[in-house]
Amino acid sequence: MLKYTIPGAAALLLATAPQAWALDAQTVWSDWQDVYSRFGGTLTAASEEYSGGTLTLTDVTYETVMGEVTNTAGYGTLTLVEQDDGSVVIEIPATVETTSVTETDGVSIEQTMRMIQDGLTVVAREEDGTRTYDMAADSITVEIDTEAQADEESISPGVVTVAMSNVVSVYRSDVDADGAFSQTLAADTMTVQAAMEDDTGSTVDVSYGMTGITSDLAGNYGDAPTGPIRGLSDMGVTYGGDMTHSGSTLSVAGDGPDGPFRLDGTSEAGTLALDLGADALTYSLTSTGGDMVVQVPGFPVPVNISMAELASGFQIPVGAPGEEQPFGMTVTLRDLTVDDMLWGLFDPTGQLPRDPATLILDLDGTALMSVDLFGNPDAMANLQGPPGELKTLAINQILLTLAGASLRGSGSLDFPTSAPIPEPVGKIDLALDGGFALIDKIVALGFIPVQQAAFVKGMAGAVAKPVGDDQLESTIEFLPGGGISANGLPLK
Repeated sequence: MLKYTIPGAAALLLATAPQAWALDAQTVWSDWQDVYSRFGGTLTAASEEYSGGTLTLTDVTYETVMGEVTNTAGYGTLTLVEQDDGSVVIEIPATVETTSVTETDGVSIEQTMRMIQDGLTVVAREEDGTRTYDMAADSITVEIDTEAQADEESISPGVVTVAMSNVVSVYRSDVDADGAFSQTLAADTMTVQAAMEDDTGSTVDVSYGMTGITSDLAGNYGDAPTGPIRGLSDMGVTYGGDMTHSGSTLSVAGDGPDGPFRLDGTSEAGTLALDLGADALTYSLTSTGGDMVVQVPGFPVPVNISMAELASGFQIPVGAPGEEQPFGMTVTLRDLTVDDMLWGLFDPTGQLPRDPATLILDLDGTALMSVDLFGNPDAMANLQGPPGELKTLAINQILLTLAGASLRGSGSLDFPTSAPIPEPVGKIDLALDGGFALIDKIVALGFIPVQQAAFVKGMAGAVAKPVGDDQLESTIEFLPGGGISANGLPLK
């Protein structure tokens, strides 16, 4: 998360009233202040007036200091009303405008966030020893406008608008579990719209929409930081959850130096998962049943693409350097197809099989980090070279199927010594089916000459062994001292 977006996110968290440990208004306010201190900030009000069971908070302000970056945000006036049944109603104006200012390295970044709600109700109550917040709204719209000022030059990247309809959310905090929380959310629709323009006059309009949204999140705020906050690692917050939808649409349209371009797409369903643990931040995004139409400048026809699944995931080390920490990456593109019109441009005679293509890459391992990616902004800004050293790498799966050929692979490598270019020890198993037939078809299309094709086949035969009709297998071994062999044949 960019540093200057923290106050905006905090405003939304404040609006949904997290973590009240008691059900009188003053205690609710005190607990808000406690929660925000766990994020390394200070939540204050210019005045607090309590009368007749109503607490009015005027000019509520939140300030954080993260390294050399200072964020300040104002939330206006909030009202907490105690009810006869022991619950507390949090009254939020129809429009709340929050302005945050970030000062860092001579750059001033001002972010204005407007939350516009229709029919919003937020009620805090106690249920079986658990503090429960019920929230419902006909609609919630958040507009985020960012402007940066540096060297007397003003830069505005544009306005981002997020809107949800028919929102229902339940937030729970366990009384006996310090800092523990969970939240569920459902919404009929969610749309994200952004309009951007760069200094050359090029424009991009993005619109993304989802239907049938559900979300489930749980975590722990942790203890309040005892020292200065430099980044995410110093906050002690852990959480995990996912959001699913039952269909989405995407539209990207722009006008660049080479002319207009456009992308339109749909999906049948999708999932976004996020997990922040003590030693890693894990993110994954999956979309199924996708279709896209792309029109790019200078290309004669629209490109129609469909796929059964598109997924990506990353595991990024978190925490202080000096110990091995996990990392990972997954990329999946399953059953990709393009229309016959595009095939006809490159293969008018139908030489190549037009079976759906698939790409799967699944890697994980450990690294000895030399810098905290989320905890030391100064070290990251002055980083020279990679942020750590590889210690282990597991190739869980490599799969590529394309035009009748299939490449598969897996393996495991260790990196026992430190070096500018690390030398692995281990092996990788590879298998190729239909590779020679694909080369012959590419030669027939005139894409490569016969002599180059013969050279490629000869090299493949030198490092792989035949195990069937147009089937090759190879075991690549990386030996201590830098040696490399293929099926026992020394290569280095």
